[in-house]
Amino acid sequence: MAQMNQIVATENADAQIRLLRARRQMYAQAKKLLSLQTVLTVAVPMVGAVCASVWPDLRGSVAFVSLTIAILDVTVFDRVQRALLKSAAKVQEQFDCNVLELPWDDFSVGERVPPETIHAASSKHLKSQQDASLKDWYPVAVEQVPLHLARIICQRTNLWYDAKLRRQYGGSSLGLSVGLSLLLVVIGMVRGLTLDTFVLTVLAPAAPIIIWGVREYFRQRDTCEILDRLRSDSEDLWEQAKTGACSETECTNRSRQFQNAIYLRRSSSPLIFDWMYKVQRPRLEDQMNRGAEDFVREITG
Repeated sequence: MAQMNQIVATENADAQIRLLRARRQMYAQAKKLLSLQTVLTVAVPMVGAVCASVWPDLRGSVAFVSLTIAILDVTVFDRVQRALLKSAAKVQEQFDCNVLELPWDDFSVGERVPPETIHAASSKHLKSQQDASLKDWYPVAVEQVPLHLARIICQRTNLWYDAKLRRQYGGSSLGLSVGLSLLLVVIGMVRGLTLDTFVLTVLAPAAPIIIWGVREYFRQRDTCEILDRLRSDSEDLWEQAKTGACSETECTNRSRQFQNAIYLRRSSSPLIFDWMYKVQRPRLEDQMNRGAEDFVREITG
């Protein structure tokens, strides 16, 4: 079938791959901070609780360290991580505007990321990463339909993929925090701790663990609700576009509005560990591509 848009050719061009390298490097930096947060808020209190149960003299120190970590997590680590997240989201927005042929929205997104910053991040990524996983960012099947239709499929696919991944990650985070907290409670019960000792040895160290798990779960759930609503709206637009009820110009304007919402979600949504992404990626990408092909067949027959 004849190629009807340049999405696939453009997304695999060197200039766009460079943007994806920079984006991935920026996210990698933010995820390193996320890993540090997780170690401090989960592993350190967990180890401290075990040590305090064995060496009672450490109980006060463990409680102080655990509460300090909880405060730093909200006031420092979270803010730095969000700044990195916003930069990465802007680079992804530049990629999407180039590939999907959408105008840049200064009002909603702000200024583009300077080319020097992109080059620096991209160069760091090249030292240890390959480009194979950056190819065909959007499904290849979309090149078979006109641009205004292909654009909607790409945006809808993006929303579906992200929501699916976040639901699985949110559930895993909550399950992990609950499991670790219950383990601490069991340790306290086995050792027959008094109420005061239980508070210092178990509840104080468990607080950051519970806060982390519950926070991640609700953050991801709230984000998924927004993604689902946007995906539903994009499917409504698709129904109008494929029947001609929405002109190419109107579809382009609506897609720009969707892109603003996608950027806002990217720049404010919580991160997901790479291990979850790597584990789920083969299965989710296969489902994503099959879904895109189904949408294309609604046009091509």
